[in-house]
Amino acid sequence: MTIAVWLGSAPPARTIRWLDGVLHATAKFMRGDNAPPVLAVAAGDSTWLDLASDRATRAGIPAAGVALDLQLDYLGWAQVMAAVARQINATTILVDEASRPERFAEVAALAELLDLAQLTRVVAIAPEGNVIHASRVHGTVLQTLRVTGPAVIGVRMAGPPIDEYPTPTPSASMRRLDLGSLGLDPIVLGHRALPPRASQQQRRTLERVTEHLAVHVVPRRGG
Repeated sequence: MTIAVWLGSAPPARTIRWLDGVLHATAKFMRGDNAPPVLAVAAGDSTWLDLASDRATRAGIPAAGVALDLQLDYLGWAQVMAAVARQINATTILVDEASRPERFAEVAALAELLDLAQLTRVVAIAPEGNVIHASRVHGTVLQTLRVTGPAVIGVRMAGPPIDEYPTPTPSASMRRLDLGSLGLDPIVLGHRALPPRASQQQRRTLERVTEHLAVHVVPRRGG
């Protein structure tokens, strides 16, 4: 089997420890004589790819990046990662579920696109041969499960505390992938692009102000 870890399309919205946490969890699969191939995957702009590659390298995991300027919804990014998973024959995919809110939805989207089982809210993971022991939080209950087949696993594990991290430099070791090599059409994928946000100035037009005030004006009674 091949293990892939999906780091997403943008840096963590909170601490980078979530990114480090899923990488350290993935590194556990690399131990032993019969360790499977492992690959960390990120997509997005070059700055984010450099950061993702830097953190993966520090965890001892090879990385691949898909350079893409589009701002996609969660289904669009799931399509990108699913294409990578098919190319490398990944049977188990770990997802950095905690870094950004959209990552949780990407777990289900990936599982559906690849026809795999899914497991979310995993806070501890221990591979043992062909079995993965995973502990997940379900409400106030901690469940420990045995995963025996291909699956997409959403991980919520923080790495060790760090005060700061150096600005990553462009990575020469990151494997670069493009949409064409993944069998994806950028025009078709563009249909998953997020609409541009309305500017603040657009919300301040005379029509919108008038519409807002009309709600608070007491109508005159006929006299």
